[in-house]
Amino acid sequence: MIRPSGAVEPAPSVVLLLNNPFLTDSRSWKLASTLAAAGYRVTVVARHRDALPQREERDGFTILRVAQPPPPRWILAPPLPADTAPAVLGPTQVVREVVGRTLQGIRFVLLARRWAEAIGHNVSRADIWQAEGLVTLPLALALRRRGGGRVVYDSRDVHVESGRFARLPGPWRWLLRRRERAWVRAADALLTVSRPYADVLEETFGRAATIVMNTQPAWQRPDPPPRRFHERLGLGPDERVVLYLGQVVAHRGIEELCDAIGLVERAVLVVVGFGARYETFRARAAALPHAARIHFLPGVAPEEIPAWTASADVSAMPVQAATLNHRLNTPTKLFDAMGAGTPVVASDLPGMAPIIRETGCGVLCDPNDAADIARAIRAILDAPPEVRARYRDACLDAARGPYGWQPQAERLLTLYATLGAPAPGGSG
Repeated sequence: MIRPSGAVEPAPSVVLLLNNPFLTDSRSWKLASTLAAAGYRVTVVARHRDALPQREERDGFTILRVAQPPPPRWILAPPLPADTAPAVLGPTQVVREVVGRTLQGIRFVLLARRWAEAIGHNVSRADIWQAEGLVTLPLALALRRRGGGRVVYDSRDVHVESGRFARLPGPWRWLLRRRERAWVRAADALLTVSRPYADVLEETFGRAATIVMNTQPAWQRPDPPPRRFHERLGLGPDERVVLYLGQVVAHRGIEELCDAIGLVERAVLVVVGFGARYETFRARAAALPHAARIHFLPGVAPEEIPAWTASADVSAMPVQAATLNHRLNTPTKLFDAMGAGTPVVASDLPGMAPIIRETGCGVLCDPNDAADIARAIRAILDAPPEVRARYRDACLDAARGPYGWQPQAERLLTLYATLGAPAPGGSG
């Protein structure tokens, strides 16, 4: 097709594919906002849920929530062992796990085809289909076959070594890894969130990964910082706030953190988030002798995270090494804390520890030991004012430098340019 002289080329179109309703997915929000600001036409396709609007215009991009079609009725869905089930399963649970995971895999493949068709009715073409996680990768590949474009796989985790995937019986985990390898090699580019993850993915898939860390966009920390938790919870002026922000699930050290706060004077723990163990952990905390000093609040929108994080005195992230994925984890809340100037207490694990040591932004701990978590918290809260100020400045300096969002955005835009979809106007 020959365009008339002076005709303006349309901006490249990008579709981010999410397996969630896009309420608290801060990484996808940063990616979409950054791409929209660079001039791309951005659509975020998320799962429709309850009374959420099917279409929204936010921050320069479009959100489309598409209902996930029901799986074929002829495939049974037996109950699977819970995430908290013992690591060594009994014979009945083993059979349920093996058979159930097999049927679940078949359901997923068929469901992915149906879901891709449903999405294709709403978004027929794109220059870039970006899969935000393993579940949406086959969707992106199917949509590329239907409407052209390129596929980017954003592997936020070492998926086969995370969550329920890590609990699969060996043969099924091998099959899933083999299937993922084929999907990844069929994609046009691979993204991930950290160097430790990139090392594993590059060895597994035999292709280079571009690292776009989950860092925080520039945010001006007020002086003095906000006191949102004190206002929300009616705390006294001398009470110190320890924040856990994120998914309330197993192996995040939340139980140990609840125990640890009882060993720290004049301090309260606030758990802000969502997840399968939210009510379980809240009930456990309510039975502790110091229950009055533990508060559970719902998750907050991505754009509200900096102000809430800056309202805390310490941000705690005692992730436990339950899987390889956890060992190598560099949680978003680490970079949220840096951007907000809030010192961190973090696990002494290969994912986080090198960053903490390099930047001096906090104190490391044994995430399985409540007493050691308490020690690390006290090391910050009870430090002289000039030491606490050094922690704060170390956080802010890191966020202004290599652990800020601008270097990540530049890498993302450079990758898109190599895929033939440069930012309009040549930026990136």
